Amino acid sequence: MQSAAPAWPKPAVVCQLIGTEQTPLLVIDHFFPACDWLWQQAQHGTYQADPANFYPGVRTPTPQSYQDALQNLLPLLQQVYAPQAQQVRVLSSAFSLACTPPDQLKPIQMLPHFDSVEPHQLAMVHYLCDARHGGTAFYRHRYTGFERISAERLQSYGPVLKQQAMAARLHEAPRYMHGSSALFQQIAEVEAGFNRAVIYPGNLLHSGNIRELNAAAADPAQGRLTISSFLQLF
Repeated sequence: MQSAAPAWPKPAVVCQLIGTEQTPLLVIDHFFPACDWLWQQAQHGTYQADPANFYPGVRTPTPQSYQDALQNLLPLLQQVYAPQAQQVRVLSSAFSLACTPPDQLKPIQMLPHFDSVEPHQLAMVHYLCDARHGGTAFYRHRYTGFERISAERLQSYGPVLKQQAMAARLHEAPRYMHGSSALFQQIAEVEAGFNRAVIYPGNLLHSGNIRELNAAAADPAQGRLTISSFLQLF
């Protein structure tokens, strides 16, 4: 008689309300039951930079079966973000490796950013690495007090940030964002952990906590391997 296979731990979900705007932030441990298989799939991807965005590294698409499994998030996302939503659409999902050397960063890559002003678009980072590689931090823009950037707020935020970034002369001391600065206050941080996922509104100011990079940063077996996914609620 064969012994039963060990049960995979059930996902552990924590919802935090962060910042003065009390934005819901979901942290899910033991997120994907076949995470070891997923990590293996990441080792065989064809990674390349995406000129359509400012991600400081390389990406390759995730398996369709993984993207299909993200549909199971709908009840949780309804509960936290949009009770009226009837479906979740995966806009994109990719294995991601942050590997751009600091001295090659563009100024916009040295600052917290937002992914979309669309209120029902969510971002998800699924860590396939441990805490040594750094997690994700969330920010408030000091001058405006904004933590989330709507289409209306962008009209004032965009010009102010551009002026501030020029005055800060970021190119003279290029580095990844980490902790608070003269322009931004860190309001929350989620540490990386293998098979941990963090989900948040795409208009929330955030930045990866990219630790010191080495020659293996672009190696999915050794670098800061994550899955970046963008989800739209309808």
